[in-house]
Amino acid sequence: MNTFQIKIHRQLQRTRKLFALLIAAVLAGMNSGPSLVAASSPSSASSGALQTTIYPTLIGSFQVVNNGTGDQTDPHIDCNLASYTNDDLFGSATVRYFDFATNTDHVIPANGQDSLADVRGTRIAFTEASMNGDAIVVFDTTTGQRTLVPGARRTSPALGGNLVAFEDRSFLADWNQSEISVYDLNTAIATRLTNDVLMDSFLSVSPSGDAIVWEKSQTDGSNGDIYASIQTSPGVFSVSALTGAAGEEQHPDTDGQTVVYASKRGGETDIYFQPVGGGAETQISIPGDQRDPNISGNLISFESQIQNATGLEYDIFVYDINSGNLFRVTNTAIDETLSDISVCNGVGRIVYAAPAADYDCFVFTFQLSPSAVNEVNDLITLVRSFNLPQGTENSLITKLQCALAAIGVSDTATACVCLTSLINEAQAQSGKKLTADQASQLIHSATLIKADLGCQ
Repeated sequence: MNTFQIKIHRQLQRTRKLFALLIAAVLAGMNSGPSLVAASSPSSASSGALQTTIYPTLIGSFQVVNNGTGDQTDPHIDCNLASYTNDDLFGSATVRYFDFATNTDHVIPANGQDSLADVRGTRIAFTEASMNGDAIVVFDTTTGQRTLVPGARRTSPALGGNLVAFEDRSFLADWNQSEISVYDLNTAIATRLTNDVLMDSFLSVSPSGDAIVWEKSQTDGSNGDIYASIQTSPGVFSVSALTGAAGEEQHPDTDGQTVVYASKRGGETDIYFQPVGGGAETQISIPGDQRDPNISGNLISFESQIQNATGLEYDIFVYDINSGNLFRVTNTAIDETLSDISVCNGVGRIVYAAPAADYDCFVFTFQLSPSAVNEVNDLITLVRSFNLPQGTENSLITKLQCALAAIGVSDTATACVCLTSLINEAQAQSGKKLTADQASQLIHSATLIKADLGCQ
Protein backbone atom coordinates (compact mmCIF):
# COMPACT_ATOMS: atom_id res chain seq x y z
CA MET A 1 0.00 0.00 0.00
CA ASN A 2 1.53 3.36 -1.02
CA THR A 3 1.46 6.49 1.12
CA PHE A 4 -1.60 7.94 -0.58
CA GLN A 5 -3.55 4.74 -0.02
CA ILE A 6 -2.45 4.59 3.63
CA LYS A 7 -3.66 8.14 4.27
CA ILE A 8 -7.02 7.58 2.61
CA HIS A 9 -7.43 4.15 4.21
CA ARG A 10 -6.96 5.58 7.71
CA GLN A 11 -9.34 8.43 7.02
CA LEU A 12 -12.00 6.18 5.54
CA GLN A 13 -11.87 3.95 8.61
CA ARG A 14 -13.32 6.95 10.46
CA THR A 15 -15.78 7.93 7.75
CA ARG A 16 -19.07 6.19 6.99
CA LYS A 17 -19.24 4.49 3.63
CA LEU A 18 -21.78 6.38 1.58
CA PHE A 19 -23.75 5.63 -1.55
CA ALA A 20 -22.62 7.80 -4.44
CA LEU A 21 -24.49 11.10 -4.65
CA LEU A 22 -24.76 13.41 -7.63
CA ILE A 23 -22.54 16.48 -7.39
CA ALA A 24 -25.53 18.68 -8.08
CA ALA A 25 -27.10 17.43 -4.88
CA VAL A 26 -23.94 18.29 -2.99
CA LEU A 27 -23.89 21.86 -4.24
CA ALA A 28 -27.60 22.29 -3.65
CA GLY A 29 -27.14 21.22 -0.06
CA MET A 30 -24.25 23.64 0.37
CA ASN A 31 -26.01 26.61 -1.10
CA SER A 32 -28.87 26.18 1.32
CA GLY A 33 -26.53 26.87 4.23
CA PRO A 34 -25.12 30.40 4.63
CA SER A 35 -27.92 32.15 6.54
CA LEU A 36 -28.25 32.74 10.27
CA VAL A 37 -30.14 30.01 12.10
CA ALA A 38 -32.64 31.26 14.69
CA ALA A 39 -31.21 29.97 17.93
CA SER A 40 -30.09 31.07 21.32
CA SER A 41 -26.41 31.97 21.64
CA PRO A 42 -24.26 29.03 22.74
CA SER A 43 -23.41 29.11 26.43
CA SER A 44 -19.74 29.37 27.34
CA ALA A 45 -18.76 27.93 30.72
CA SER A 46 -15.22 27.94 32.01
CA SER A 47 -14.80 24.42 30.62
CA GLY A 48 -15.76 25.61 27.14
CA ALA A 49 -18.91 23.45 27.29
CA LEU A 50 -21.64 24.31 24.78
CA GLN A 51 -24.94 22.65 25.59
CA THR A 52 -27.32 23.85 22.87
CA THR A 53 -27.61 21.59 19.81
CA ILE A 54 -28.64 24.31 17.32
CA TYR A 55 -25.96 26.80 16.37
CA PRO A 56 -25.82 29.95 14.25
CA THR A 57 -24.51 29.36 10.76
CA LEU A 58 -21.31 31.16 9.80
CA ILE A 59 -22.03 33.55 6.96
CA GLY A 60 -19.86 33.11 3.88
CA SER A 61 -19.68 31.65 0.39
CA PHE A 62 -18.88 28.20 -1.00
CA GLN A 63 -16.72 27.54 -4.04
CA VAL A 64 -15.63 24.45 -5.92
CA VAL A 65 -11.86 24.04 -5.87
CA ASN A 66 -11.84 20.96 -8.11
CA ASN A 67 -14.63 18.47 -8.86
CA GLY A 68 -13.08 16.86 -11.89
CA THR A 69 -12.74 13.19 -12.75
CA GLY A 70 -11.08 11.09 -10.06
CA ASP A 71 -10.50 11.93 -6.40
CA GLN A 72 -9.52 15.40 -5.24
CA THR A 73 -8.75 15.14 -1.55
CA ASP A 74 -6.46 15.90 1.42
CA PRO A 75 -6.66 19.70 1.00
CA HIS A 76 -4.56 22.17 3.05
CA ILE A 77 -4.62 25.95 3.01
CA ASP A 78 -2.50 28.95 3.94
CA CYS A 79 -3.78 32.43 3.05
CA ASN A 80 -4.42 32.46 -0.72
CA LEU A 81 -3.04 29.02 -1.60
CA ALA A 82 -4.70 25.63 -1.17
CA SER A 83 -2.89 22.39 -1.99
CA TYR A 84 -4.56 19.03 -2.61
CA THR A 85 -4.00 15.60 -4.16
CA ASN A 86 -5.57 14.75 -7.51
CA ASP A 87 -5.81 10.97 -8.06
CA ASP A 88 -7.08 9.91 -11.47
CA LEU A 89 -7.93 6.44 -10.02
CA PHE A 90 -5.92 4.82 -12.84
CA GLY A 91 -2.51 4.82 -11.16
CA SER A 92 -1.48 8.46 -11.41
CA ALA A 93 -1.65 11.04 -8.62
CA THR A 94 -0.49 14.66 -8.77
CA VAL A 95 -0.32 17.51 -6.29
CA ARG A 96 -2.18 20.62 -7.39
CA TYR A 97 -2.72 24.03 -5.84
CA PHE A 98 -5.43 26.65 -6.20
CA ASP A 99 -4.51 30.35 -6.01
CA PHE A 100 -7.48 32.34 -4.67
CA ALA A 101 -5.79 35.66 -5.49
CA THR A 102 -5.96 34.83 -9.21
CA ASN A 103 -8.70 32.16 -9.07
CA THR A 104 -6.46 29.75 -10.97
CA ASP A 105 -5.58 26.08 -10.50
CA HIS A 106 -2.09 24.68 -11.09
CA VAL A 107 -0.39 21.29 -11.20
CA ILE A 108 3.07 20.78 -9.71
CA PRO A 109 5.40 19.10 -12.24
CA ALA A 110 6.37 15.69 -10.86
CA ASN A 111 6.38 11.98 -11.70
CA GLY A 112 2.68 11.22 -11.28
CA GLN A 113 3.14 9.45 -7.94
CA ASP A 114 2.66 12.43 -5.61
CA SER A 115 0.40 12.97 -2.61
CA LEU A 116 0.10 14.12 1.02
CA ALA A 117 0.89 17.80 0.48
CA ASP A 118 1.10 20.74 2.88
CA VAL A 119 1.33 24.45 2.08
CA ARG A 120 2.92 27.39 3.87
CA GLY A 121 3.49 30.76 2.25
CA THR A 122 4.69 30.12 -1.33
CA ARG A 123 6.00 26.62 -0.55
CA ILE A 124 4.25 23.28 -0.98
CA ALA A 125 5.81 20.10 0.43
CA PHE A 126 4.63 16.66 -0.67
CA THR A 127 5.50 12.97 -0.80
CA GLU A 128 6.86 11.64 -4.09
CA ALA A 129 7.01 7.88 -4.60
CA SER A 130 9.66 6.34 -6.84
CA MET A 131 11.65 3.14 -7.34
CA ASN A 132 14.06 4.44 -4.69
CA GLY A 133 11.29 4.85 -2.11
CA ASP A 134 9.15 7.70 -0.87
CA ALA A 135 10.85 11.09 -0.59
CA ILE A 136 9.93 14.65 0.43
CA VAL A 137 9.89 17.37 -2.21
CA VAL A 138 9.41 21.09 -1.53
CA PHE A 139 8.10 23.21 -4.42
CA ASP A 140 8.20 27.01 -4.51
CA THR A 141 5.13 28.32 -6.35
CA THR A 142 6.84 31.65 -7.09
CA THR A 143 10.13 30.42 -8.53
CA GLY A 144 9.08 26.96 -9.69
CA GLN A 145 12.10 25.50 -7.90
CA ARG A 146 11.98 21.94 -6.54
CA THR A 147 14.01 21.00 -3.46
CA LEU A 148 14.47 17.30 -2.73
CA VAL A 149 14.97 16.50 0.96
CA PRO A 150 17.77 13.89 1.05
CA GLY A 151 16.79 10.36 2.07
CA ALA A 152 14.05 7.82 1.38
CA ARG A 153 11.14 6.25 3.28
CA ARG A 154 9.97 9.72 4.31
CA THR A 155 6.34 10.81 3.99
CA SER A 156 3.56 13.20 5.06
CA PRO A 157 5.44 16.53 5.32
CA ALA A 158 4.34 19.65 7.20
CA LEU A 159 5.79 23.13 6.68
CA GLY A 160 6.49 26.05 9.01
CA GLY A 161 9.09 28.81 8.85
CA ASN A 162 12.23 27.35 7.25
CA LEU A 163 11.42 23.84 8.42
CA VAL A 164 9.79 20.87 6.78
CA ALA A 165 8.92 18.08 9.22
CA PHE A 166 7.93 14.59 8.13
CA GLU A 167 7.25 11.00 9.15
CA ASP A 168 10.64 9.31 8.89
CA ARG A 169 10.65 5.54 8.24
CA SER A 170 14.33 5.29 7.37
CA PHE A 171 15.41 4.09 10.83
CA LEU A 172 13.32 0.92 11.32
CA ALA A 173 12.09 -1.79 8.97
CA ASP A 174 8.49 -1.80 10.24
CA TRP A 175 6.58 0.82 8.23
CA ASN A 176 4.43 1.72 11.24
CA GLN A 177 7.43 2.37 13.50
CA SER A 178 7.78 5.87 12.12
CA GLU A 179 9.79 8.70 13.68
CA ILE A 180 9.52 12.48 13.36
CA SER A 181 12.39 14.36 11.70
CA VAL A 182 12.79 17.97 10.59
CA TYR A 183 14.85 19.43 7.76
CA ASP A 184 16.00 23.05 7.74
CA LEU A 185 15.63 24.39 4.20
CA ASN A 186 18.19 27.14 4.91
CA THR A 187 20.97 25.04 6.44
CA ALA A 188 20.14 21.66 4.80
CA ILE A 189 20.47 20.03 8.25
CA ALA A 190 18.12 17.22 9.31
CA THR A 191 17.28 16.62 12.99
CA ARG A 192 15.62 13.51 14.42
CA LEU A 193 13.04 14.42 17.12
CA THR A 194 11.85 10.96 18.24
CA ASN A 195 13.59 7.68 18.96
CA ASP A 196 11.32 4.78 19.92
CA VAL A 197 9.48 1.81 18.41
CA LEU A 198 6.05 3.52 18.42
CA MET A 199 4.22 5.20 15.55
CA ASP A 200 4.79 8.95 15.37
CA SER A 201 2.44 10.47 12.80
CA PHE A 202 -0.10 13.16 11.88
CA LEU A 203 2.27 16.04 12.54
CA SER A 204 1.74 19.79 12.30
CA VAL A 205 4.23 22.68 12.29
CA SER A 206 3.40 26.20 13.49
CA PRO A 207 3.62 29.01 10.89
CA SER A 208 6.92 30.24 12.37
CA GLY A 209 8.39 26.75 12.63
CA ASP A 210 9.04 27.13 16.37
CA ALA A 211 6.55 24.42 17.41
CA ILE A 212 5.89 20.92 16.06
CA VAL A 213 3.14 18.63 17.34
CA TRP A 214 2.27 15.05 16.49
CA GLU A 215 0.40 11.91 17.55
CA LYS A 216 2.39 9.10 19.21
CA SER A 217 0.56 5.76 19.28
CA GLN A 218 1.02 2.02 19.18
CA THR A 219 1.88 0.65 15.75
CA ASP A 220 -1.78 -0.27 15.18
CA GLY A 221 -2.79 3.38 15.77
CA SER A 222 -4.26 2.81 19.24
CA ASN A 223 -3.54 4.57 22.55
CA GLY A 224 -2.57 7.84 20.95
CA ASP A 225 -1.08 10.78 22.85
CA ILE A 226 -0.06 14.26 21.75
CA TYR A 227 3.58 15.32 21.82
CA ALA A 228 5.14 18.71 21.15
CA SER A 229 8.62 19.89 20.23
CA ILE A 230 9.60 23.52 20.83
CA GLN A 231 12.58 24.96 18.95
CA THR A 232 14.46 26.75 21.73
CA SER A 233 17.26 27.95 19.43
CA PRO A 234 18.15 27.24 15.79
CA GLY A 235 18.34 23.47 15.39
CA VAL A 236 17.73 22.78 19.11
CA PHE A 237 14.40 21.18 20.05
CA SER A 238 12.79 20.30 23.39
CA VAL A 239 10.29 17.42 23.25
CA SER A 240 7.51 16.81 25.79
CA ALA A 241 4.23 14.89 26.14
CA LEU A 242 1.09 17.04 26.35
CA THR A 243 -1.42 14.27 27.14
CA GLY A 244 -1.39 11.00 29.06
CA ALA A 245 -3.67 8.18 30.08
CA ALA A 246 -6.86 10.28 30.43
CA GLY A 247 -7.95 9.63 26.86
CA GLU A 248 -6.98 8.48 23.38
CA GLU A 249 -5.80 11.51 21.41
CA GLN A 250 -5.24 12.02 17.70
CA HIS A 251 -4.67 14.50 14.89
CA PRO A 252 -3.16 17.60 16.57
CA ASP A 253 -2.64 21.02 15.00
CA THR A 254 -0.91 24.14 16.31
CA ASP A 255 -0.55 27.83 15.55
CA GLY A 256 2.53 28.06 17.78
CA GLN A 257 0.59 29.22 20.85
CA THR A 258 -2.15 26.62 21.17
CA VAL A 259 -2.38 22.95 20.27
CA VAL A 260 -5.77 21.46 19.41
CA TYR A 261 -6.60 17.76 19.11
CA ALA A 262 -9.39 15.18 19.25
CA SER A 263 -9.62 12.95 22.33
CA LYS A 264 -11.84 9.95 23.05
CA ARG A 265 -12.87 9.84 26.71
CA GLY A 266 -15.84 8.09 28.25
CA GLY A 267 -16.91 6.66 24.91
CA GLU A 268 -17.18 10.03 23.11
CA THR A 269 -14.65 11.94 21.03
CA ASP A 270 -14.49 15.71 21.65
CA ILE A 271 -12.11 18.50 20.70
CA TYR A 272 -9.64 19.78 23.33
CA PHE A 273 -7.01 22.50 23.30
CA GLN A 274 -4.21 23.68 25.58
CA PRO A 275 -1.06 25.86 25.43
CA VAL A 276 1.59 24.35 23.19
CA GLY A 277 4.04 24.39 26.09
CA GLY A 278 1.58 22.44 28.26
CA GLY A 279 -1.10 23.60 30.69
CA ALA A 280 -4.80 23.42 31.43
CA GLU A 281 -7.00 21.74 28.83
CA THR A 282 -10.21 23.27 27.51
CA GLN A 283 -12.88 20.91 26.19
CA ILE A 284 -15.35 21.85 23.44
CA SER A 285 -18.16 19.66 24.70
CA ILE A 286 -21.01 19.17 22.25
CA PRO A 287 -23.16 16.14 21.35
CA GLY A 288 -21.78 13.50 19.02
CA ASP A 289 -18.22 12.72 17.99
CA GLN A 290 -15.83 15.33 16.62
CA ARG A 291 -12.70 14.91 14.49
CA ASP A 292 -9.96 16.63 12.42
CA PRO A 293 -9.43 19.87 14.39
CA ASN A 294 -7.32 22.68 12.96
CA ILE A 295 -6.46 26.13 14.33
CA SER A 296 -5.69 29.52 12.81
CA GLY A 297 -5.84 32.84 14.64
CA ASN A 298 -8.42 32.44 17.39
CA LEU A 299 -10.57 29.99 15.39
CA ILE A 300 -10.71 26.20 15.58
CA SER A 301 -12.40 24.28 12.77
CA PHE A 302 -13.46 20.64 13.05
CA GLU A 303 -16.05 18.14 11.84
CA SER A 304 -18.91 17.14 14.13
CA GLN A 305 -21.23 14.17 13.84
CA ILE A 306 -24.85 15.14 13.18
CA GLN A 307 -28.06 13.08 13.10
CA ASN A 308 -30.31 14.01 10.20
CA ALA A 309 -33.11 12.42 8.21
CA THR A 310 -30.71 10.19 6.24
CA GLY A 311 -28.62 9.08 9.23
CA LEU A 312 -25.36 10.17 10.83
CA GLU A 313 -22.97 12.44 8.94
CA TYR A 314 -20.21 14.95 9.67
CA ASP A 315 -20.56 18.70 9.15
CA ILE A 316 -17.93 21.41 9.61
CA PHE A 317 -18.04 23.72 12.65
CA VAL A 318 -15.93 26.68 13.82
CA TYR A 319 -15.23 27.55 17.47
CA ASP A 320 -14.06 31.03 18.52
CA ILE A 321 -11.58 30.67 21.39
CA ASN A 322 -11.94 34.31 22.46
CA SER A 323 -15.74 34.46 22.65
CA GLY A 324 -16.57 30.79 23.24
CA ASN A 325 -19.06 30.95 20.34
CA LEU A 326 -19.66 27.97 18.06
CA PHE A 327 -20.80 28.26 14.44
CA ARG A 328 -21.97 25.72 11.90
CA VAL A 329 -20.43 25.92 8.42
CA THR A 330 -21.97 23.09 6.39
CA ASN A 331 -25.40 21.48 6.53
CA THR A 332 -25.54 18.63 4.04
CA ALA A 333 -26.57 14.97 3.89
CA ILE A 334 -22.98 13.81 3.27
CA ASP A 335 -19.70 13.66 5.20
CA GLU A 336 -17.38 16.63 4.84
CA THR A 337 -13.88 15.45 5.70
CA LEU A 338 -10.17 16.37 5.90
CA SER A 339 -10.94 20.05 6.53
CA ASP A 340 -8.31 22.75 7.17
CA ILE A 341 -8.62 26.45 8.12
CA SER A 342 -6.60 29.60 7.44
CA VAL A 343 -7.23 33.09 8.81
CA CYS A 344 -5.20 35.67 6.91
CA ASN A 345 -5.54 39.45 6.66
CA GLY A 346 -9.12 39.49 7.87
CA VAL A 347 -10.32 36.66 5.59
CA GLY A 348 -11.03 33.11 6.75
CA ARG A 349 -11.05 30.09 4.47
CA ILE A 350 -11.87 26.43 5.16
CA VAL A 351 -11.00 23.80 2.58
CA TYR A 352 -12.41 20.29 2.71
CA ALA A 353 -13.18 17.17 0.72
CA ALA A 354 -16.64 15.70 0.18
CA PRO A 355 -17.87 12.55 -1.56
CA ALA A 356 -20.10 12.51 -4.63
CA ALA A 357 -19.45 10.03 -7.45
CA ASP A 358 -15.87 10.46 -6.20
CA TYR A 359 -14.15 12.84 -3.77
CA ASP A 360 -14.03 16.55 -4.62
CA CYS A 361 -12.51 19.65 -2.98
CA PHE A 362 -14.36 22.78 -1.89
CA VAL A 363 -13.64 26.00 0.00
CA PHE A 364 -15.77 28.13 2.31
CA THR A 365 -14.71 31.80 2.53
CA PHE A 366 -15.88 34.20 5.24
CA GLN A 367 -15.06 37.61 6.67
CA LEU A 368 -14.02 37.84 10.29
CA SER A 369 -16.50 39.12 12.84
CA PRO A 370 -16.77 42.89 13.39
CA SER A 371 -16.30 42.10 17.08
CA ALA A 372 -12.76 43.48 16.67
CA VAL A 373 -14.29 46.97 16.65
CA ASN A 374 -15.94 46.35 20.02
CA GLU A 375 -12.72 44.88 21.38
CA VAL A 376 -10.69 47.94 20.35
CA ASN A 377 -13.28 50.24 21.91
CA ASP A 378 -13.12 48.19 25.10
CA LEU A 379 -9.35 48.58 25.09
CA ILE A 380 -9.67 52.36 24.73
CA THR A 381 -11.97 52.35 27.76
CA LEU A 382 -9.39 50.29 29.65
CA VAL A 383 -6.60 52.74 28.83
CA ARG A 384 -8.70 55.65 30.11
CA SER A 385 -9.45 53.77 33.33
CA PHE A 386 -5.73 53.69 34.17
CA ASN A 387 -5.65 57.48 34.82
CA LEU A 388 -2.30 57.77 33.06
CA PRO A 389 -0.38 60.99 32.38
CA GLN A 390 -2.12 62.78 29.51
CA GLY A 391 0.75 62.31 27.07
CA THR A 392 0.96 58.57 27.69
CA GLU A 393 -2.82 58.11 27.46
CA ASN A 394 -3.04 60.11 24.23
CA SER A 395 -0.20 58.15 22.66
CA LEU A 396 -1.82 54.80 23.43
CA ILE A 397 -5.32 55.88 22.40
CA THR A 398 -4.03 57.37 19.13
CA LYS A 399 -2.69 53.96 18.15
CA LEU A 400 -6.02 52.32 18.99
CA GLN A 401 -7.93 54.96 17.01
CA CYS A 402 -5.59 54.23 14.14
CA ALA A 403 -6.59 50.56 14.37
CA LEU A 404 -10.31 51.46 14.51
CA ALA A 405 -10.06 53.64 11.42
CA ALA A 406 -8.26 50.90 9.50
CA ILE A 407 -10.80 48.24 10.53
CA GLY A 408 -13.58 50.57 9.40
CA VAL A 409 -12.26 50.56 5.83
CA SER A 410 -11.25 46.87 5.89
CA ASP A 411 -7.54 47.75 5.91
CA THR A 412 -6.49 44.85 8.09
CA ALA A 413 -2.77 45.26 7.40
CA THR A 414 -2.73 48.80 8.78
CA ALA A 415 -4.84 47.79 11.79
CA CYS A 416 -2.28 45.08 12.56
CA VAL A 417 0.57 47.62 12.36
CA CYS A 418 -1.25 50.00 14.72
CA LEU A 419 -1.87 47.26 17.27
CA THR A 420 1.74 46.12 17.05
CA SER A 421 2.83 49.71 17.76
CA LEU A 422 0.60 49.71 20.84
CA ILE A 423 2.15 46.45 22.05
CA ASN A 424 5.66 47.84 21.50
CA GLU A 425 4.85 50.99 23.47
CA ALA A 426 3.28 49.00 26.31
CA GLN A 427 6.40 46.85 26.50
CA ALA A 428 8.67 49.90 26.49
CA GLN A 429 6.65 51.70 29.21
CA SER A 430 6.24 48.69 31.51
CA GLY A 431 7.56 49.67 34.92
CA LYS A 432 7.78 53.31 33.85
CA LYS A 433 4.63 55.18 32.80
CA LEU A 434 2.70 51.87 33.01
CA THR A 435 2.72 49.36 35.83
CA ALA A 436 3.73 45.84 34.87
CA ASP A 437 0.10 44.73 35.31
CA GLN A 438 -1.25 47.54 33.11
CA ALA A 439 1.27 46.77 30.39
CA SER A 440 0.41 43.06 30.57
CA GLN A 441 -3.32 43.78 30.19
CA LEU A 442 -2.74 45.97 27.13
CA ILE A 443 -0.36 43.52 25.48
CA HIS A 444 -2.65 40.55 26.12
CA SER A 445 -5.78 42.33 24.81
CA ALA A 446 -4.06 43.73 21.72
CA THR A 447 -2.59 40.32 20.92
CA LEU A 448 -6.08 38.75 21.06
CA ILE A 449 -7.44 41.44 18.75
CA LYS A 450 -4.60 40.76 16.30
CA ALA A 451 -5.55 37.09 16.38
CA ASP A 452 -9.17 38.02 15.62
CA LEU A 453 -8.00 40.01 12.61
CA GLY A 454 -5.72 37.26 11.38
CA CYS A 455 -2.59 39.40 11.58
CA GLN A 456 0.49 37.61 10.24
